[in-house]
Amino acid sequence: MKKISMWITAMALLGMLAGCSSQGTAQTEAQSVAQTQAQAEAETPSEVESQTEEVAETTAEEALEPVELRVAYHPNFGGNNLYITAEKNGFFEEEGLIVEPVKFTAGPQEVAAMVAGDVDIGYIGHGATFLAVQRQVNVFLTEFLGNGDEILTYADSGITSLEDLKGKTIATAPGTSGETVLNLALERAGLTSSDVNIVNMDAAGMVAAIVGKKVDACTLWPPQTTEVRKAMGEENIVSLATIGDFRDQFAFPGHWVVTPKFMEENPDIMVRFSRAMLKAMDYRKEHPEETAENVAEFIDAPVDSVTEEMNRIDLFDADYCYQVMTDGTAAQWYDALQNLYVKDGSVEATVPVEEWFRPEFVKEAYESMQK
Repeated sequence: MKKISMWITAMALLGMLAGCSSQGTAQTEAQSVAQTQAQAEAETPSEVESQTEEVAETTAEEALEPVELRVAYHPNFGGNNLYITAEKNGFFEEEGLIVEPVKFTAGPQEVAAMVAGDVDIGYIGHGATFLAVQRQVNVFLTEFLGNGDEILTYADSGITSLEDLKGKTIATAPGTSGETVLNLALERAGLTSSDVNIVNMDAAGMVAAIVGKKVDACTLWPPQTTEVRKAMGEENIVSLATIGDFRDQFAFPGHWVVTPKFMEENPDIMVRFSRAMLKAMDYRKEHPEETAENVAEFIDAPVDSVTEEMNRIDLFDADYCYQVMTDGTAAQWYDALQNLYVKDGSVEATVPVEEWFRPEFVKEAYESMQK
């Protein structure tokens, strides 16, 4: 009997303890619910809206449909530094773009590939911009002003001035910035193309021709100008003119182009690509040495020659790019260039600049980055 009584008492105590524990858990849960409700009620509408916007932005980023792009570049600093900067730092990836680089050494061949549908977007120098005036492509992003193109000869050629070019053989690449500086230089010297013997070559051919003294002069740009100086010695090279000598008359931009068809069919991709490139501009500004090293590795060129070219270019950051592309400055540059193309016979007549200079994608991309 005593054992049974003790067992009953023990069970009763356990029941009381369980009841107390259950009551405490219920009270804790009630307090937790009350605190959560109070916290929710305490949040201001702006905080709720901010959280909603963050969720919406995350959803929008996750919703970016991956797109494959074939992007043309040139094997020099100006022709690929933005591409490699955007690729190396994940800016294309952030925009859902999977980019396949395609190498070209001159703008006209590149534009022909774009028109054929073999390339989607590409970089060209100012020399091939007459193809935009011809309505084959549109300029949609301006990234720098160039100073690097030169007319070179060698010390024992007997040529010491532009006037001495009369009757001489000059190598140039048609449709390039080199041809542009040659035309400007001949005009300044009071000469025409009929006063000289012009032979058409690509950049590699011109390097071999001038080093081998097979031509009297040539028009080249970095890094090929550096190659010539290294091969012949700085003391044996004469620079007759640079494109910077004509900055008082013209600006010579480097830029990115696309066919009107691709642009019209893919406005969202245009904004996403532009945004990646604007990010690359700002990164390039803050990390010039890294940028030069990445370019040198990409094109398998000496870092010093790449750095030399970089220092000859007036590079834009995102702010300046947006400014000149939206305040009419770049439009004036391009209008002056197309008048030059009419003068040298590259195009028959000018057209309204707004038909082929299309800054709206950079505008939208930049302004989206400021939000």
